Amino acid sequence: MALHLLKLIWNRKRANFLIVTEILLSFLVLAAVTTVAVHYWRNYQAPLGFSYERIWDIVVRVPRGIDATPEVERERLARFARLMDAVRQAPEVESASHVLMPSFRSWEWNSEVTLPDGTEVSFNGNSAGDELAATLSIPVVHGRWFSREDSGQNWDAVVINAAMARAIFGTEQAAGKMMPRGDTSAPRPDQGPARPQRVVGVLQDYRQFGEYSTPGNYMFERNDIVSASQAPAASAAGTNGQPAAADGKPADARVEAQLPAAIVLRLRPGVDAQFEERLVKNLQSVAPDWGFTMKPVEDVRSEYLRSNYLTPLAIMGMVAGFLLLMVALGLSGVLWQNVTQRIRELGLRRAKGADRARIKLQIFMELALMTGIAIGLGAIILAQLPMFGWLGPVPPGIYAASLVLAAALLFVLTSFCGWYPSLLATRIPPAEALRYE
Repeated sequence: MALHLLKLIWNRKRANFLIVTEILLSFLVLAAVTTVAVHYWRNYQAPLGFSYERIWDIVVRVPRGIDATPEVERERLARFARLMDAVRQAPEVESASHVLMPSFRSWEWNSEVTLPDGTEVSFNGNSAGDELAATLSIPVVHGRWFSREDSGQNWDAVVINAAMARAIFGTEQAAGKMMPRGDTSAPRPDQGPARPQRVVGVLQDYRQFGEYSTPGNYMFERNDIVSASQAPAASAAGTNGQPAAADGKPADARVEAQLPAAIVLRLRPGVDAQFEERLVKNLQSVAPDWGFTMKPVEDVRSEYLRSNYLTPLAIMGMVAGFLLLMVALGLSGVLWQNVTQRIRELGLRRAKGADRARIKLQIFMELALMTGIAIGLGAIILAQLPMFGWLGPVPPGIYAASLVLAAALLFVLTSFCGWYPSLLATRIPPAEALRYE
């Protein structure tokens, strides 16, 4: 029967070519929308890795000079440490920490490490204070979060997520191991070679860019602004003739820190709306020439997800919906005209004993075959994207599932469009149809 229907479709190839083309374009657009939607849905099911309830962040804007000396940088770090003390002393604050790049913003630090076999592992990174895990309720699944006991070491303490631990160390426990050499440190002006880094803990995950972002490798580096703000003492002879600090440790045991961009704080339940104004005034008394913008992280999250994920998806959905509506109207009209032009053929089949169900099945089967041809051509086109690496962060399995979903939705749409024309074909009286020449 399929070969017979294909022959009928080929005999009306001019009219059916338009139908196949419309379905093909609809499939390409629908596949793009379903791929993004399914990818977002899958990402949303993964753990976020931190809590944002009762969390506020304060973005700190520091006027920077072109030629900031080490003394100026240390003074800024010391002032930021005083800001942290002022925040922690507020009775409304349950916990607070500083962070280089707060969540739900388009600030990112991308880097990579090179494994002994030459494999490069890319990751997103951040630097933060010792209290960030407690403030954001970040679960550590192995080892610990960095703390003051990591001060004074000749390595920097880092915490990585489970995905990065598997990528670098495989099935071995990552906590306690040294990170491979590579570009693992955040950019620091006027710095020498990067200090070694030691993994002290593994967290479940941390998706800085929200629930719809793709899970990946992530690393936190300890940012000890208190130790870095202290001026170096007159050096005494250290190990191997290197200068030593006041505590006798070699100079490479002292930690260089970066000026954080934000303060993250968890408030106690029941804090009133006047708290923001009081806290910002206290911070301005410590740093009058600095700027402070304080917001609930829930509000920042809503704005960020809406502008970076939901709004683009909604626009794509509206474009796809408008296109599908135009295709549905056009397809219904073409099929209606097609049935009208085939009155004699369909009437002859009725006269020879074909019942209404068979006539309706013929119309549906022809439309299903044309839809299958269009989807097959579209699948051939879309199959090139993974081969050229154009999928981006979308896994191949999600892409394949999205194409299947798009094909199923298109079959539903074309079946709906063919319902009335097929019903019209079954209402043709045989005697009336045979009158047409």
